Amino acid sequence: MVTDIINAIRSNLLVCFPTETVYALACNAMNYNAVEKIYHVKKRDHDKPLSILVNSIDRIMEIANVQEQYIDLINRFSPGPVTYVLSLNNETGLPSKFFKKNVGIRIPDHPIAISILDKLDFPIVATSINISGKKSACTINEIPQTIKQHLSVIIEDDKLVHGMESAVIDLTTDQVRILRKGYVFQS
Repeated sequence: MVTDIINAIRSNLLVCFPTETVYALACNAMNYNAVEKIYHVKKRDHDKPLSILVNSIDRIMEIANVQEQYIDLINRFSPGPVTYVLSLNNETGLPSKFFKKNVGIRIPDHPIAISILDKLDFPIVATSINISGKKSACTINEIPQTIKQHLSVIIEDDKLVHGMESAVIDLTTDQVRILRKGYVFQS
């Protein structure tokens, strides 16, 4: 199934797979049409950015500017359920309509997600699989049919999905800001 997901992503199709947080709706982050389709099927406003998954801190640094003071923090919480908001490098190749100044990037800690990312040489958009504003899918049965019909491949594996979105921290300034507590910083 992982090979099918990889082939679909390379063909700029939409896929679904589990992460340690929730199920991901994913595509090639470099392809304008694929990213646009995610906005369409989620019914998401274009002013709400999508996050990217990568497999290493080196990949993060290819896409975004990481202040030296935050490298240890990223290494401490990665891989894991933390999304870092960072300023984009100028020459990322990401579609500028969707990725403007900043980007959310995460290194997942789920064997399926990592096995997919390790075989791709580009970042993928990976967002919670839900209609925008609704509950994220934590099991395969919670994926809305209106989204399922647009998926080329689905990998089911509910057992390692915790059911809470990633924490989101803003690292674009000299002061770390927690934008969403998520799985890591819940009280």
